[in-house]
Formats: sequence, C-alpha cells, structure tokens
Amino acid sequence: MVRTKMVQRWRRNMEVQDDAEYVDTLTTLSEGSVRRNFNPYTDIDWDSSEFAVFDNDPRWILPRTDPLGRHPWYLAQSQERQIKIGMWRQANVAKVGLHFESILIRGLMNYTFWVPNGSPEYRYCLHESVEECNHTMMFQEMVNRVGADVPGMPRLLRWISPLIPLVAGPLPVAFFFGVLAGAEPIDHTQKNVLREGKSLHPIMERVMAIHVAEEARHISFAHEY
Repeated sequence: MVRTKMVQRWRRNMEVQDDAEYVDTLTTLSEGSVRRNFNPYTDIDWDSSEFAVFDNDPRWILPRTDPLGRHPWYLAQSQERQIKIGMWRQANVAKVGLHFESILIRGLMNYTFWVPNGSPEYRYCLHESVEECNHTMMFQEMVNRVGADVPGMPRLLRWISPLIPLVAGPLPVAFFFGVLAGAEPIDHTQKNVLREGKSLHPIMERVMAIHVAEEARHISFAHEY
C-alpha cells in the first residue's frame, strides 16, 4: 500500500500540463523537429568524389581550436604524421559522440516509459531520440569512411554504459544534468571548429554542421527540464 502511494506520487510529479511555459517550449521544439530535420543518408552524399577520404589530405590536420591541434608536440610532427593523428582523433571524437548519444537514447526511452498519457514530453523526447539515432548512424558512417579502428569512450565507461540510462526514470534531473555535462562541451568545441574557418574535410564539416543544428534543440530541452 505504501509502495503504491509512493509510485502514484512519483507519477504525479511527472505531470507537466499545468506548466504552460514549459508546455509551449515543448510544442515549439517538437514543431521544430518536424520542420527541420536531417537524414544521414540523404543529406550527406557519402559516395560523392568530394567526400572521398585519402590519408594524405591536409584538411585532416587538427585545427588550432583543438587542444591537441595547438600543442607543441603535435605541431612538431611531420605533415604526414599530423594528418594520421588528426584522422584518428576526429574518428574517435565521432565514436565518443555516438556512444554518448546511445546512452542518451536509452535514457530517453526509460524516461518516456513512465510519463503519463497526454504528456507533451513524450512527443518531444521521441523526436529527439529519432534525431539522436540519425546522429549515431552519421557518426559511425564517418568512422567507417575514415577507416580508423577507434575505441570511443574509455573501456570503463563502455562497461557501465548500460546502467547509466536506468537513472533517467527515477532520477531524471540527475540524468539530464549529466546530458548537459556531456553535450555542452561537444557542442562548444564543434561550433569553435566551424567558426575558425580552417579548411575542413567535407565529411567532417557536414557532420558537424548537421549535429550543431539539431543539438541546439536537444540542449534547449535539457536546460528547460
């Protein structure tokens, strides 16, 4: 009986309909997802000659906005070595991104499993999950095209990753705080790279541009939550 009442109180706390400002934000974000969205296999022409990857392409040299890219050790390497390191690093960053977004998708699914019927959070969280699934496909395709067998997240994080999304149901505030902690630095870094104006490989430039465009909605939701 006591356990049933605790669950009922927890479920009532997930009701957001009385927060008009939050509901309006969710509606705006959901409509934005419908109006502006990307598909990794129709919005990127992976097989175009422009997107071909060669291991002697100087556009893979890391930009100065990357801490490693401006490190004296990296700058002292030969151009060939800088390109090789740059390709590996950019591929690994993409792999870390898809690992992070895989955790986010699973967390959103756990969270929406419990939201009440009629909640506008359900629709937006599903929109975001679809977009994040597209991002993971986009990042993995980039890794495949670069051809680097990168690990992504550290091994320990990969091992505990199935547990992290479980927090989203009972402790959503903690989960979305973690989402911001992971998403904000990646978004900031990618924006800086795009703003720097350095010549980037088209795959990297297009992947970053798509991710930044859609990530703005996702970060906005996590902040509002």
